[in-house]
Amino acid sequence: MRRRVVLVALLTLALATAAVGVSLAIAATAGNTSAAPSASASPSASPAAPVTADDYCYVEAMIYYRVKEQELADTLLRKQGIDAGALGFATGITERNEDELDDLRAWYLSWADARPAEPPTDGPCGGHGADHAQMPGMPSWSTLQGFVDAQHPDAERRFAEILQAQNAGMIALVTLILEGDPHPAVAESAEEVLKQAEADQETLQGILDALP
Repeated sequence: MRRRVVLVALLTLALATAAVGVSLAIAATAGNTSAAPSASASPSASPAAPVTADDYCYVEAMIYYRVKEQELADTLLRKQGIDAGALGFATGITERNEDELDDLRAWYLSWADARPAEPPTDGPCGGHGADHAQMPGMPSWSTLQGFVDAQHPDAERRFAEILQAQNAGMIALVTLILEGDPHPAVAESAEEVLKQAEADQETLQGILDALP
């Protein structure tokens, strides 16, 4: 019972983190003015390229997607008796996203002037809401609660299914972004996200197929 209470408390904290994910992204760099994207992907690498509201929308959305992805992975890693394939995938998530988030956070700060005054009602981020909580694929509270309570093999199944839905949302978003006229740095990032999401979908399906 104590362990379940702790897990529920951790989920509550995770949801609070997701709700202010972008704010935390700012805090993560507030004390480090040298934080910036790599030279190949930096906003300043293409000074003539205009930054649009869609570019900024992409940055905000991807911060939320990646933060939520890491929270899901951390929740799975705290469980006992989890399948090795799912554990390996969750561990990989926690290790691979840091560089990407560093770039996204730097763009979020550098491109603040492009942020729309009101949440967009159309375009790639139309209907995402003020805090992007309504983005395609983002899990509901009840879905997350079920995942926190789940144990092997249901935990792996819920984990994979939540991430499959989130990846489908990311694929839809980056496809819309790439169909427009994105900033070169955003285009490069979106192409990488698309490749990663498509590869992850296959891995997640393999996790599901291997479960009893």
